[in-house]
Amino acid sequence: MRIRDAQKQASRARVIGAARDLFEEIGFQETTVRMLAERAGLSPGGVFTTFDDKVAILCHILGEYRCALYDRMEALTPHLHGTARDRLAALMRLVASQEFARRRLVLAYVGASYSWNDRLEEGHLKLNARVAGVLGAVLREGAERGEVRQDLDPGLLVEMIWSGYEAAARATHYAGQGEDALNHRVERQLDLLFQGAAPRSAS
Repeated sequence: MRIRDAQKQASRARVIGAARDLFEEIGFQETTVRMLAERAGLSPGGVFTTFDDKVAILCHILGEYRCALYDRMEALTPHLHGTARDRLAALMRLVASQEFARRRLVLAYVGASYSWNDRLEEGHLKLNARVAGVLGAVLREGAERGEVRQDLDPGLLVEMIWSGYEAAARATHYAGQGEDALNHRVERQLDLLFQGAAPRSAS
């Protein structure tokens, strides 16, 4: 590696480390470019040598966190027992346990997603393909066992589960509630998805 490339990579690592600390300490919105530069020991212009903007830094950091989370989900899945709903609930509890401590960062990421560029969206979709693969595999196995309808679109249901989780994370955060409340809300969402909203027939 050339000296200039090595210096560029070192600066990038310093920016990531500074941003990771500041985003968790004071929040994404409150962190300024000047703060990032001071913490990283760079000029304000040096912050964006390898990143287009602050949102791109946020995406990189959350991408690191979620890659590690998806590794854990993939490792856990073969050891899960119970119905498809039970296994999905266990996986979503793992998500909540890993993300609850950094929920401000997760919510900033979700909020930023409505205005980021096509390149960041492409990276987001690739990242989400991993969690969709894990949850989708549970649903497909559930269909094979007769626990899930054969004509179900697993991709659409995964989308609903993940969107529901993000909504639950937001609701519990702004209500000042804890991880248990988040898990309870997600469990109720799963119950509704699996039981349906149609009235139950009289027995």
